[in-house]
Amino acid sequence: MAWMVGAGMLLGVAAIALGLLTLRTGWVPPWTRRHVTRPRLQGVGALLVGLTLFLQGLVYFGVLPGLSWEARFFGQLALMLSGLACIAMSQLLPPAHGKTPHGKTPHTAA
Repeated sequence: MAWMVGAGMLLGVAAIALGLLTLRTGWVPPWTRRHVTRPRLQGVGALLVGLTLFLQGLVYFGVLPGLSWEARFFGQLALMLSGLACIAMSQLLPPAHGKTPHGKTPHTAA
């Protein structure tokens, strides 16, 4: 069981790294590049989802003090759902400031 939790923590660290990279530079992974219209919102969502996965592992291995299961459940649920909502909004909202995705200007017929 510990190896599964460790793998989840590793995925969480990868998601945190991708989220920080997206927040810092605006770079979006290639598999989501076509759909994302707001990269910073995608970065916040990835950061929140990765934080949830990582915190789950810390609680499992006893690094964090034990809280009641209700506090852990609802806290992690709130983090995960808010991260997923940010990722969904980064793909569903129109581009900010009238831009097309990734800062390209739309072609206008003259």
